[in-house]
Amino acid sequence: MRILVIGPLDEGRLAASYARAFERVGHEVVRFDSDRAYFQASCPAIAGVPRRLFRRTLWNRVNLSTIEAVRYLRPSLVVAFKAACLHAETIRRIRTAESIPIVNYYADYPYCGVPLDPRKPSAQRHDLISVLREYTHVFIWEKALADRLTKDAVSASYLPFGADTDVFAPGRPFHCEECGRDHRVVFVGLHTIPREREIGCIRRHEVALWGPGWGRASRRFDGRHIIHARRMFGRDCAAIYAGADVCLNILNWWNVPGHNMRTLEIPASGGVMLSTYTSEQAEFFPEGQAAWYYRDPLELDDAIERLLRDKRARERTRDNALRIAGKHEYTRRAEELIQRVFEGC
Repeated sequence: MRILVIGPLDEGRLAASYARAFERVGHEVVRFDSDRAYFQASCPAIAGVPRRLFRRTLWNRVNLSTIEAVRYLRPSLVVAFKAACLHAETIRRIRTAESIPIVNYYADYPYCGVPLDPRKPSAQRHDLISVLREYTHVFIWEKALADRLTKDAVSASYLPFGADTDVFAPGRPFHCEECGRDHRVVFVGLHTIPREREIGCIRRHEVALWGPGWGRASRRFDGRHIIHARRMFGRDCAAIYAGADVCLNILNWWNVPGHNMRTLEIPASGGVMLSTYTSEQAEFFPEGQAAWYYRDPLELDDAIERLLRDKRARERTRDNALRIAGKHEYTRRAEELIQRVFEGC
């Protein structure tokens, strides 16, 4: 069947991974890059804060483009990934007037609201839960969030993240062109204050950091950790994970007690994951066998030390984790998503 995939389609993004997975299981996929459509809806002179001031107008343009695409393509299914720009009336029109099922895989935390500080996580719209109610179904990565959405009258269910083995796989050795050094302990991800505090507890080891916002932590780290300006995505991240001895996965509070995309990406890349303990992650990757966990940030230095000293433990962890990650490829997630949609979820 023909599936219209709506979402950001850069390498390593969830929409791109699912689009390839749908194609692998035999479906025709048409891609609609919602991020590109949003930026193309404004002129180059409108950027940053000014663009946010015109957000509603730009979203309206993207919604019109979405409806036009659906009416022209007549897909059997529309799958949106987060797609905060889509209005309730647009989703309702696709689902009712066009008689096409439209589902959303919401890969973020849907109860953030819209904080005043743009550096904080944001659901981007105050009426998000009302919008999610309009979808045929909403898939979300955490069990408790699925239950909470259901109580809020959203048709929702749990579908965990997966492993995109086209992108996150053991491969080329990583060489840091930015600083020219090898890095044994790494973290790739968005800066948040809680993450900064936890990495700040690491005092005996040097952590190499990549991701938006880490520059603001440089003074507080007193030069103990290396902050890179270059942003890393997809295969570059996989190379970092495969080349390091320890790959940190510090969960944000909204991921607990669940997991995040990094939970699958690090093992699929051949990395050794040291992460915040959650029961859900330990179900995927058993503790001490396919991943390592900490309960308190003050344990991080000792946990890193043990892994750096024990090469055999690292190699065992890599092998076990890589084998398990292969069982969670997005082709399997894509098949399950389609089956659940057409069986009434």
